Amino acid sequence: MPNTAAYIEYFLNASSTIIQYETLELSHPNFTQTFYIVRNNTNGLTARLEDNTQVTFTYYPMNVKPSSDKSDLDQKLQIEFGDLGEILPTQLDAIIGAGGMSTRPICKYRTYRSDQLNTVMFGPVILEISAIAFNRTGVVFEAAAPALNIGKTGEIYSIDRFPALRNFL
Repeated sequence: MPNTAAYIEYFLNASSTIIQYETLELSHPNFTQTFYIVRNNTNGLTARLEDNTQVTFTYYPMNVKPSSDKSDLDQKLQIEFGDLGEILPTQLDAIIGAGGMSTRPICKYRTYRSDQLNTVMFGPVILEISAIAFNRTGVVFEAAAPALNIGKTGEIYSIDRFPALRNFL
């Protein structure tokens, strides 16, 4: 996940002129393209992904908030896009028109150091877009880790199934 040396160097020893750029990669089979977005560089940036391909991240005003629930190990981000106009709503309409959200859009979160754009500092954190809402400022969605363990294990012991349990209550 993280480039440990760059991560430690950034948080412990980096100059105040070095910035951590937060980026998102949004993709879905029904999108017209994969969107590469940077949150905090109005000029955009060109950086290298972990597979050594070079991409250009376009600036969009957005707010990225981690989940406030720390009681479980699920990774969640709430991402609020402002001022997107017709770009993302059109793409989301294409998903809904093609059969709904049975295949969820993928959101990959990465960070880069402003002085080392050839290596990912942290990420990619691969999340699925699980909820989408539109408001007056733009689009808000929740991206969460894919549910990999959806099979139940064990047995539920209830009084209906095991009446003798009533004696222990």
